[in-house]
Amino acid sequence: MTPAPDQLRIAIVFFGITRSLRFTLDSIRRNLIDPARALTPHVRLVGHFYDQAQINNPRSGEVGPLDPEEYRLLDLDAVERETPGPGLDAYPVEALKRNGDYWTNKFRSFGNLLLQLHSLRRATTLAQAERPDIVVFARPDLYYHTSAAPWLAEVAANRDSQVLVPDWAQWGGLNDRVALVRGEGAIAAYGRRAEVMQDYCADGRMLHSEMLLQFAVRDYPVRMIPFYASRVRCDGRVVLEDFRKGHGRAGGGKTLPFDAFLAAEAERPVGGQPMRNRRLA
Repeated sequence: MTPAPDQLRIAIVFFGITRSLRFTLDSIRRNLIDPARALTPHVRLVGHFYDQAQINNPRSGEVGPLDPEEYRLLDLDAVERETPGPGLDAYPVEALKRNGDYWTNKFRSFGNLLLQLHSLRRATTLAQAERPDIVVFARPDLYYHTSAAPWLAEVAANRDSQVLVPDWAQWGGLNDRVALVRGEGAIAAYGRRAEVMQDYCADGRMLHSEMLLQFAVRDYPVRMIPFYASRVRCDGRVVLEDFRKGHGRAGGGKTLPFDAFLAAEAERPVGGQPMRNRRLA
């Protein structure tokens, strides 16, 4: 059914690798999908994912199998899949490398960032086909502690273009893990920022994920909100994030087994900040 012109359209965009969706799915439904559907019947779920059966990331210490079919748990309205690598031919990779390797790990993290940005771009293109008013950009490998309901309601009530991002893990730019974005131009700026990588690097800057995001949405109002989500590794280990405003990861990337994490979450007071930066492992 095609929405009437005055009916709110929301798209939820997933991208990258699902990695740990079997662990994060309930939080995605409860805190992203259900609040959107409470506002409007016109919610579309789209995604772009890599057909990848294994992960080996020395930077995060994550090694293990992946389920390439796990994305089906999301019951998406539109999806694209591709093998990692060939899609990057569309970008000036060698030119971007000339500015240097920010992570100093032989461009491995650089390559992972390019894959993420390409996937985000493709998923955004799927979402734009229905001309949504609001897009929720969400990594599927995050456990969402916070309901998007209050901010979705605010953005729905205000027709101005705007970008809402978490107020933590900014790393000198803007947190790029989840966002609520309103307005055609702002949606394109956020979701298709792979297209401005060369502009960002034109003055010699090394490619950097959070700083690139800040550059890409510089023409739109940005608001930082206390919206919390924790990364979940492929084996269910949950990263203890640093949720302090403006900060990045603390505690050396400590993790907690998923069952122990859920037990701690169950004890958290309503409205209290999720577990972070504690010596629990």
